[in-house]
Amino acid sequence: MEINKEDIMETAYNGYVFSEKTSANNMRIYRFCNETGTGEMRCYDLIEGIQLSYNQLNMETSYQDITPRPGILQIDHCLEGCYEFKFKDNERAFIGKGDLSVLELGKIPFENSCIPMKKYTGLSIFIDMDKAQKSISKYFPFGDINLFEIRDKACKNGVALIIRSRHEINHIINELYRVDKRIQTPYSILKTIELLLFLNLIECKDTKKLTSFSEPVYEATQECYKALLENPFDRYSISELAKQYAISESSLKRCFTYITGNSIGKFIKNLCLDASAELLIHKPEVSIGEIADLAGYLNQSKFSSAFKKRFGETPQQYRNKLI
Repeated sequence: MEINKEDIMETAYNGYVFSEKTSANNMRIYRFCNETGTGEMRCYDLIEGIQLSYNQLNMETSYQDITPRPGILQIDHCLEGCYEFKFKDNERAFIGKGDLSVLELGKIPFENSCIPMKKYTGLSIFIDMDKAQKSISKYFPFGDINLFEIRDKACKNGVALIIRSRHEINHIINELYRVDKRIQTPYSILKTIELLLFLNLIECKDTKKLTSFSEPVYEATQECYKALLENPFDRYSISELAKQYAISESSLKRCFTYITGNSIGKFIKNLCLDASAELLIHKPEVSIGEIADLAGYLNQSKFSSAFKKRFGETPQQYRNKLI
């Protein structure tokens, strides 16, 4: 079996400037660095026309104004975090935790992208459709995989999000994150073919466009998020927040979940516990009972239980260890 020799990702994003490139054996490493943070892509060559990349981005944006080469199918899976696209009509669309998206490069009219929480972990499969179709037909003829039909069904309306049989998708994709290095290439080839077999069966009804939000909803949700960060012990209901930022409760809840990866309630709870941990370290004169009250807990016992669930130890143990 012939292993891919062309760097499909770099060819697809011709003109993209990386801060560093290195290679070793069957892997290429691309690093990003700008004023917003850093990122890394570890790219593995699979069969001719297919490349797999593991992506770790800790930055607000990796966007550069280039025109990707057409004819490349890009399949993305988000393990952690969120990735945001800004379209030319100022709408924002998101790929969030657990999402699998399919797009044909060069066909999507977006003008920018960013990572709202400065954290994105996932993988990408880059497929040069002409070359990969020949390889698949040669090595896996019994699968009847047609990349162009997959493209036509999944990308009919732009970026597609696959929603049918999420369990089946996770079963395939999650194994790629855990593969033993000793069998990295052959196992990744098999799992990629398995994914393409699954995608070969999808119908247009099994996909939907990425969740998107208008600019007013997005901006209001960002303001809400920033205000919560600055005031972790303030107590607001979702209805109060929606009224304060002049958007509907449903829009606020949906957009907030995509931006942060958590519901508003869970985000506020974790934020309070994180702020409580800071007080335990930096304000030893404040009692644990007082901190529990600030965090909105009716008694110290419930606070201790919630704190231990998040940090693995009680507030007293946490304070004693770090002071």
